Amino acid sequence: MINEEELYEVREHVEELLEDHEVLQLESADLSALDVAPGQYTAVYAEFLWAQVPREQQDKFLKQLREKVGKDVLLVLLGEDYVDGESYPVARTDQHGNTYEFQKDADGNRFEVMKNYPSDSWLRKRLGIAAREIKVLRSEYYWVVTGRLK
Repeated sequence: MINEEELYEVREHVEELLEDHEVLQLESADLSALDVAPGQYTAVYAEFLWAQVPREQQDKFLKQLREKVGKDVLLVLLGEDYVDGESYPVARTDQHGNTYEFQKDADGNRFEVMKNYPSDSWLRKRLGIAAREIKVLRSEYYWVVTGRLK
């Protein structure tokens, strides 16, 4: 669930982090069609994208990203935290640790969505494979992780 006021504050923080950078904003977890050259951008930003990258594909995603944009690029990821009583309940967890929620569309049809809520240690461990200087900031509804691609 989106908390607009807190999201506004978190986005302001992200804007400060990205100030004076040439920023590539990722809209999709599919990097195969991404046409960029190393050195073209000094930062990469993805909002709510990390939850859509299956845990078993996160290492590959980070490796592909590093190959596309180069090293020493600032990586900034923003995601949602699970908030008891406000987030959709987790319906199931698969063999890789990915969690899924049931949501409803405008017509009331129920569908399943993969939605991972990573811990600080998971973010540090996973990003540590491809990044250094990893920092995690949490608010009640959101998290922001930063790092420099190796």
